[in-house]
Amino acid sequence: GGLVFATIGGLWMLKRDKFPLGKASDLASIGIALGLGFGRMGCLLAGCCFGVRHEGAMGLSFPPFSPASDAQAKLGELASRGLPSHPVHPTQIYEAAISLGIAALAMLYVQPRKRYDGQVFLWFLAAYALGRFGLEFLRADDRGAFIGLSTSQIIGLLIVAGAYALHKRFSKTVVEPAGVETTSS
Repeated sequence: GGLVFATIGGLWMLKRDKFPLGKASDLASIGIALGLGFGRMGCLLAGCCFGVRHEGAMGLSFPPFSPASDAQAKLGELASRGLPSHPVHPTQIYEAAISLGIAALAMLYVQPRKRYDGQVFLWFLAAYALGRFGLEFLRADDRGAFIGLSTSQIIGLLIVAGAYALHKRFSKTVVEPAGVETTSS
């Protein structure tokens, strides 16, 4: 609910102040990526969004009664949910790194080279959706599934398709550095 009302309020304020939506979304994309990166650290501390079993050097064991130990006990992999979980991929850390990397690339590479307002935001959406799509293969928590893909993967594919379609549409009108719009051929 907070996201919906914040979006409605933000759009209303942008319209009221006559601030271009594309510019605002470009600025917001970097902040959103940073927020996702730090937010996943909260997931790590809560033990949610955990990965599949992993005995390698990156394997992370969660404490008794954590979501990971609870899930492993339900699968019969642990005798009790009161035991520490078997080591799992720390997908929360992976996603934090992906999100922080996207923020850095958006700010340092995409933003200075953008050709139209909204391009950074569309790039962020596609990059995050693709990163999340791949990461979902390492997740073990219940996220729903349809045709062999998680709900997040299906949504990610739709976001990539939408971002690509909007990019094709918006890239036809290129904003020159002086603010003069030209139509590319």
